[in-house]
Amino acid sequence: MTPPIEIANSTPGTERMDVSSALDKLCAPALLQMRPDIYALQFDLMKIVPARHILQRALESGALAPGGLVVESSSGTFALGLAIVCANLGLRLSLVTGQLEESLEWRLRHLGAGIEKIFSGKGYMGGIQQKRLDRLSEVMATTPGTFWPRQYDNPEHPAAYAEVAAGVAQALGSVDFLVASVGSGGSISGFARVLRKTNPHLKVIAVDHNLSVLFGPTSGDATPLCRECYEPLLGMGSDIVIPNVDHALCDEVHWVPVAQMIRTIHQIHRESGLLLGPTSGAAYSIAEWIAKTNPGKRVLTILPDNGLRYMKAVYNSEWLTPRADELSRTWTEPVLVNSPTEVGADWAWFPWARRTYPEVLGHGPVSRSTGP
Repeated sequence: MTPPIEIANSTPGTERMDVSSALDKLCAPALLQMRPDIYALQFDLMKIVPARHILQRALESGALAPGGLVVESSSGTFALGLAIVCANLGLRLSLVTGQLEESLEWRLRHLGAGIEKIFSGKGYMGGIQQKRLDRLSEVMATTPGTFWPRQYDNPEHPAAYAEVAAGVAQALGSVDFLVASVGSGGSISGFARVLRKTNPHLKVIAVDHNLSVLFGPTSGDATPLCRECYEPLLGMGSDIVIPNVDHALCDEVHWVPVAQMIRTIHQIHRESGLLLGPTSGAAYSIAEWIAKTNPGKRVLTILPDNGLRYMKAVYNSEWLTPRADELSRTWTEPVLVNSPTEVGADWAWFPWARRTYPEVLGHGPVSRSTGP
């Protein structure tokens, strides 16, 4: 059970000390008031919520045996969430990953996870995500009795956020805008379904990377920094359209350059001391614009992880200095595009208007090959 959410900075001395497990603590986000009309749900590691929920459901149903083997394709926060949950529940974990950040790899191995790396998806339809999924299928075929959480298409993934979302609704009441980055689709879909129960007019703003195909194939134009950071650094975007992304929930889509993400988390740290990952910067930068252009409306955004794993990159002057020219680029507002296929290297937005993928694009989901 996830502990109840309270708005941060309540009156000192009035809090009741609750006894909870390590998993309870790790699954409990803080609800922060960042600006008069901007609230942020800040997780140390958001993906631990669906990891715990899915594995506990599997143990309860018998789909996963006590002490059994869990397998998954992930190079980011879902991998770490699974590793932490498996360590707490006495389960084994085998991961098919791409490139791993050094501190993340250390944590995964220290928590007992087995790791098989696939470094490139070039020339592979669906990119590195699909190549890893195909390898995972091979592993499962030769290792009977494994359990695959299926983070991309398991309906328990978005359902895992229902209790947290209900706590937010209880704490804040009606929310006018939900702004969230999109990766595997679980959090934005799970929160939107619950929050729309208290406000059917809630506008859901999806935030994506300009090389992602989650909302249709973009032009493929991107700055060098966006290309560099797409796979190893960001917990958002995809080269395949993920089934758990419920497109019909979304009112708008914004595609954000990496430079804007990084400047935003630097701004947040300078003003508040919060150390956040670039994906949080993507969501918060759009939340600020939504609040600015919709005065008096209540905006909720999701900050999915902290910045500890990025200390050798976006918080390191040796990494930042060679990229200073690109990081100095600013965007005051997004460019309105007529179709996701027009999205280029700049901050862009499109009025998705709660339609399905085929209704907007005129065809079913298309994967992208990541090069020759």
